[in-house]
Amino acid sequence: MQAQMIRRGDQILVLTLIYYTAARFGLLLALAPGYAAPIWPAAGIALVAVLIFGNGVAPGIWLGSFLANVAVSFDASSTAMLVKSLLLPAGLGAGATLQAVAGAILIRRFVGFPTPLARAQDVIKFLGLGGPASCVISASAGVTMLLLAGVLPAHSYAFSWWIWWIGDTVGVLVATPLGLAWLGQPRAVWRRRRKTVALPICLALAVILGVFTGGKEPIFAAPHALLAWSVLAGGMAFTGLLGAFLLVTSGHATLFEQLVAQRTADLERTHQAEQAALQLAAIVTSSDDAIISKTLDGTIASWNAGAERMYGYSAGEMLGRPISILAPPELADATPAILQRLQRGERVEHLEAVQLRKDGRRIDVSLTVSPIRDAAGVMTGASAIARDISERKRAEQALREREARIRRLVDANIIGIYIGDSSGRISEANDAFLKISGYSRAEVLAQGFRWTDMTPRQYAAKDRHALEELRKTGRCTPYEKDYIRKDGSRIPVLLASALFEGSSDEGVCFVLDLTERKQAEERIRHMADHDALTGLPNRALLQDRMRQAIAFAHRYRRQVAILFIDLDYFKNINDSLGHHIGDQVLKMAAVRLQQCLREGDSVARLGGDEFVLILPLPGDSSDAAWVARKALATLAQPFSVDEHQLHLSGSIGISVFPDDGLDVDSLMRTADTAMYHAKEMGRGNFQFFTAALNLVAQRRLDVGKRLRQALAQDEFILHYQPQVDMESGITFSAEALLRWQPPGKPPISCGDFIANAEESGLIVPIGEWALRQACRQLKIWHDAGHPELKMAVNLSPRQLEQADFCALVGQILDETGIHANALELEITESILLRRSEYNLATLTRLSEMGIQLSVDDFGTGYSSLAYLQRFPVHALKIDQSFVRDIGKDPNDTALVTAIIAMAASLQLGVIAEGVETLQQVQFLMAHGCHDAQGFYYSKAVPAEAFMDLYGAIRSYFPAH
Repeated sequence: MQAQMIRRGDQILVLTLIYYTAARFGLLLALAPGYAAPIWPAAGIALVAVLIFGNGVAPGIWLGSFLANVAVSFDASSTAMLVKSLLLPAGLGAGATLQAVAGAILIRRFVGFPTPLARAQDVIKFLGLGGPASCVISASAGVTMLLLAGVLPAHSYAFSWWIWWIGDTVGVLVATPLGLAWLGQPRAVWRRRRKTVALPICLALAVILGVFTGGKEPIFAAPHALLAWSVLAGGMAFTGLLGAFLLVTSGHATLFEQLVAQRTADLERTHQAEQAALQLAAIVTSSDDAIISKTLDGTIASWNAGAERMYGYSAGEMLGRPISILAPPELADATPAILQRLQRGERVEHLEAVQLRKDGRRIDVSLTVSPIRDAAGVMTGASAIARDISERKRAEQALREREARIRRLVDANIIGIYIGDSSGRISEANDAFLKISGYSRAEVLAQGFRWTDMTPRQYAAKDRHALEELRKTGRCTPYEKDYIRKDGSRIPVLLASALFEGSSDEGVCFVLDLTERKQAEERIRHMADHDALTGLPNRALLQDRMRQAIAFAHRYRRQVAILFIDLDYFKNINDSLGHHIGDQVLKMAAVRLQQCLREGDSVARLGGDEFVLILPLPGDSSDAAWVARKALATLAQPFSVDEHQLHLSGSIGISVFPDDGLDVDSLMRTADTAMYHAKEMGRGNFQFFTAALNLVAQRRLDVGKRLRQALAQDEFILHYQPQVDMESGITFSAEALLRWQPPGKPPISCGDFIANAEESGLIVPIGEWALRQACRQLKIWHDAGHPELKMAVNLSPRQLEQADFCALVGQILDETGIHANALELEITESILLRRSEYNLATLTRLSEMGIQLSVDDFGTGYSSLAYLQRFPVHALKIDQSFVRDIGKDPNDTALVTAIIAMAASLQLGVIAEGVETLQQVQFLMAHGCHDAQGFYYSKAVPAEAFMDLYGAIRSYFPAH
């Protein structure tokens, strides 16, 4: 709309400029007193503008006329003169505008516009209505306004009106053809008239104006002025009439051209018809289809080249012969039946038949047969167009076979497939879909069955979204939903659909049964939250249930008890009998613990041999104690696994919300602390968490922290206890014993902190320091003249688990210059019980290096002594708890005797620990144990005191 208004404004502005210029030109020719001219081109320009652009450009006519008249009559000498000089041009402009609009209305009404003005009567009407008829308006209005304004005397009224009317009329006759030659419609007709009409008018107008301009003064001076103006006006009128004559002439030329063009077109159509007939003959002759005509009795009358190629017969061979020779012997000739159908007025199109070639080969053809009639409309024969469709038939057969294979593929597919539409109707379905749905094929294809009936209501929105996507893109993204099977059960499925090409409603749907996948996902979810061995909740699910129990207890002001259970001695079972036995014990323990639970209680396995019970307490903590006793009792019952009768116990720590903690972490920590206290109290019992236990835990944490500082600040020292040949009294070795020497305090025995070091992992760097320091000290003693002295160093299981431990020992020996056979590493019995091939390989490597290996505290382990045969052990150290009761406890005395005898049979050395009395020395020597260490000879002493002690021990050995 805005663009249209801008375009209209541009048209008005351009018309204003053109009208103003033409009016100024007309005023130059005006007859005194200057208000009428023999030609007024602006009148013709205004008429053309209104005809071409419509009445909407009329403001441009008024504004152009107003400006032109103001330019010659403006007088501002007084207010009256100013008003007069503005109102009079405004009135004259209104007359000029009304004249152009009226002329355009008359032409549109009686001639029609746009028009080519090809007929004489149209030219006369056009120029007459637009010129003499409509120009009365401007002459009458203009001269009258001049008279009323006092500008024109009364005696000049008639002459001025005549001159005004003549000027506007001549202007229309001259300017209108010129304007139409550039702007008229149809454009092609008026463009040709630029030379035949516009050019002569322009030339005549130029001649007349030239004569007028050249002779103006002598010719138009008084008394010949009236005569001169009359001659000039007549010349101008002649120019206009010349234009009218040329318009009529050019119109006749246009009609003649149209007649010639019509005749030429008729000739062209005739020529085209002849060419079409020739082309038709050529098509019939060269067509690949067989085009054959025959008489009513079936005799062949024409035979084209296509028939020759299709059947192998030439035209000479077939003309005059019956058409029946093309039919196979076993098939009757269909010609009579076809002719009967044609006579009844039936159409015979695309009739498929089997026909014979000359070489005897059968071909499939499609026949279209039409009647041949004479001028009277009587049927005289028939024409047949035969097309070889053998290839198409083979393709159709191949397509049918392919469709059959696809059908077999669909039917045998494990994915459900059905064809249906958006209304829910199913037209085809394979066996897999029938199995998924539980319906029979007849039920699925029944008129009343809809796939929408199988969809639960909660999936309606998903189905609508899928249908919208299907209509927009032709396929839908696979999505999951449930189907309601015939028996009412639900089955999870994955659906994907696609519309058939060219269809907006029908398509194929693929249905995948997700039952197994859902079950697998459920198993995965269960595995994520449950222990794989026992099926109990794991740590993650335990924490979630604890949070729920705590939240419930907090809301209803109740308590929750957490029982932290550790199986005592379970590690011995794993190490001695293997993990498969241990796993069976863990599963049996899980079942027993579940049987101890009340409604609302939970049990979980943290890992290893640790279990946790969650007990919401409706009353006080006595319920927790009752469950703990029940758990201990059931764990104390023997476990029968693969002919083994295994005995366990449990240590249970109990913490209670909110007294011992307000969140999961704090409750687990306090229960764990209480469980450690239960172990310290002799195992097989339960302990509630107390503030004192918290102090113990804090102390344990503090010791761990101080141990790290001690290692960093070099606060560890070694004391050495002599190992003596009891028969000779010679000290042959020293056992390095670790001590912690805090600044300003007495040394701390390793028994007070070694467990903490083991638990924290600090035993690895501390053990490395002790081994290196002991080897350095041994090197000092060797260099001091005691090369026969050996060094025994205790080895932690965690040190042995280091991947580079053998390399580390070798490096220390190289650094200190000690021979490997001077070093003895004391290992615990638990290392032997761990049936690890890695441990065996590590100990074998150490033995191959020349290092002596002894088993420390032998006899305290929970294992079979047969493992000694697998490991490269050189000696056994009898635990001091057995040596201490020699002669007091018959069992310990018998055990010591058995150990000494077994070591002798295995050709292993044996050394007794904790020897404190002469009686013990005599007993050991009497039974074949000759090496010992203990307070009878010396306690562990610093390195500087060891040499003083070295020579003094001989006086203590017994007499022979």
